[in-house]
Amino acid sequence: MILKIKNTVSILALILLYILSSALVLSSFSKGTKPNNCPETIEIDGQNYPVPDRWCGKKLNKSELADTDNLSRLPFEMSFDSSKIYVTKETKEALLKMAEAAKKGGILLIADSGFRSVWFQKLIIQRRLEKGEKYEKLITFVAPPGYSQHHTGRAVDFVPSEARFAHTDTFKWLKRNASKFGFYETYPEDSTGLVPWESWHWVYQPQ
Repeated sequence: MILKIKNTVSILALILLYILSSALVLSSFSKGTKPNNCPETIEIDGQNYPVPDRWCGKKLNKSELADTDNLSRLPFEMSFDSSKIYVTKETKEALLKMAEAAKKGGILLIADSGFRSVWFQKLIIQRRLEKGEKYEKLITFVAPPGYSQHHTGRAVDFVPSEARFAHTDTFKWLKRNASKFGFYETYPEDSTGLVPWESWHWVYQPQ
């Protein structure tokens, strides 16, 4: 009888240990801790940070970076809060044509981000870290410096540049018509949930 009790206690202890260890694993994933196998790193304010697997091997080479002499400012009426937004001259020409077509359909295209230098991308992350944000969380939706399509001068973020953009008439119009003008949604909805959906982010890709 005593032996049975001891065996029962041992089994219950093993079950409890298994439950606790499983809970710890689930907790770590809920906090955003995921295996990372990428050997690449970025340097922010003198400290090295790992590049997530999502971005691994996708660092832009020099030939892909925008020539700053080829950048042109968007009209203030297309820029959120009349801010200074620059894109390549070819991107601007295509964007103006698309905006004109959208306007005829009752859609107003407003951008809040265009070209961003590698330096400025680094500054964005640095400022958010200084505000107390965790690197592991913010790097899921902010590209590492040197990896962002905004460095090319061909990427545009439309207003509102957040998740609710996917539910706007502007997004629906872009889905139907943007490719006619050479613009594509490069971070579309991912059914696996591994890649954050950026419905507001579109890139000009001339054929």
